[in-house]
Amino acid sequence: MQDRLVERGLELYRTTAHALHTLGAPAWLQVELSVAQLKALFALVDSGSTPIGGVASRLGIGLPAASSLVDRLVDQRLAQRREDPLDRRRTLAEPTEAGEALAQRLRQGSREALRAWLEGMDGRDLEALVQGLQAMIAVARGLPPPPGGAVVAGSRSGS
Repeated sequence: MQDRLVERGLELYRTTAHALHTLGAPAWLQVELSVAQLKALFALVDSGSTPIGGVASRLGIGLPAASSLVDRLVDQRLAQRREDPLDRRRTLAEPTEAGEALAQRLRQGSREALRAWLEGMDGRDLEALVQGLQAMIAVARGLPPPPGGAVVAGSRSGS
């Protein structure tokens, strides 16, 4: 019985993930950035104003490659360069509002669709789903499942 439920859970997860991916795909398909440029954009969005060397370090690449990636983002108005006010020899890169918005849109993906699905569920089904997800998070963290649907620390914030 447990094996059948596990297989059914995997099948339902795949179906759900596929539906969410399909809904979120249009945003990703409209992006004309390389994977390396996307990584650089996310590094800037996550770090804020960062020296080019910091971008290189974060991505595990050389300084010239990081500089080139930032240049491509600047060309597309997704990032900007400016002089470091503390050290004029250093150049800082930071995302523009357009870069921030793009990263948020890509990360957001199909969150709104998922929200609508959850809001459309019957209260009991939604409670059961939340309790099941909390139990799965507890197992993933190596904790015992929460008794009676108690909230796992951090699960309210989506972690």
